[in-house]
Amino acid sequence: MFSAFRKNWFLVGLVVLIPLALALASSQPPAWFVNAAESVPTSICTAAILFLMSVTLNSRRLFDSLRKPLPVLTACGVNQVVIPLLCFPMLALQKSADLRVGLLIAASVPCTMAAASVWTRRAAGNDAVSLLVTLITNGLCFLITPLWLLAGSTWFGTADASGSLQFGSMVWRLVLAALLPAFVGQMVRLSRPVETFVDVNKPVFSSIAQAVILMLVFVSAFRGGVQFETTGLGGNLRHQEFAVVWGCCIVLHLLAMCVVWKVTGLAGFPEEDRRACIFAGSQKTLPIGILVSQATGLPFSILPMLMYHMSQLFIDTWIADRLRARKPELEK
Repeated sequence: MFSAFRKNWFLVGLVVLIPLALALASSQPPAWFVNAAESVPTSICTAAILFLMSVTLNSRRLFDSLRKPLPVLTACGVNQVVIPLLCFPMLALQKSADLRVGLLIAASVPCTMAAASVWTRRAAGNDAVSLLVTLITNGLCFLITPLWLLAGSTWFGTADASGSLQFGSMVWRLVLAALLPAFVGQMVRLSRPVETFVDVNKPVFSSIAQAVILMLVFVSAFRGGVQFETTGLGGNLRHQEFAVVWGCCIVLHLLAMCVVWKVTGLAGFPEEDRRACIFAGSQKTLPIGILVSQATGLPFSILPMLMYHMSQLFIDTWIADRLRARKPELEK
């Protein structure tokens, strides 16, 4: 039993922490606990995760991915173009304007800032590819995401949040939370003693990064639960609408993974690159999704982003473990 827990501790953590956070949020927690959760610096935590991933990443693999950019471009294209296009037919299934725009937000935001590399490494994939996809999609998100929201408002009558995004401040935040820690990690790695140390302790660094992600998941779930209790959103949502939009989030994620896997297979990409592409091409980041949903002024629009994010955590953990077990030689 202990061996099974050690192998699946992250998945167990998700199963325990998300319901625990929602239960705490609905039980009138003390003010100090709410303040502590609200004060967690998510940008700093994200920067720490990206630093941990970057400092253990062999620079030669990063440069190889730059010299052979097709896997990176494929994952970026699916994440930022294919998923929003797949989302458009599903908007007609949503009865609420909030859920329509929320589903489009979930489909159009960029790849996760850190989790894509964590899951890629868990699956014994090329984490250099996932890191580059993260940096590119997040660097372009405040151009691409507003354009998709504008298209949704024009063609499907969704709310338009494109004018509510503060481009300059968000780009600067992304530079500090994503680009800078990744750069610093690679600079620190130039030291030979540091390189040797992190290579020997690579599993420890990856475990620490996953633990920080678990903390961020708990905090995000708790904050969402508090918002629902405070605004009374949970009592107004019908179960059927809830189930439909959550099902759409799961289908979008799985379709994106299938598209990436098929395309990369037909293109003859290396196995490690294919594994990186299915995670980087299908995952979506929660912090930017929350930011955009708040800009719409529609309270229910946050729900699809939370659903997509929670679903991908469980789905991708299971898929990563299956991929890793399929060819153990890739772990070396």
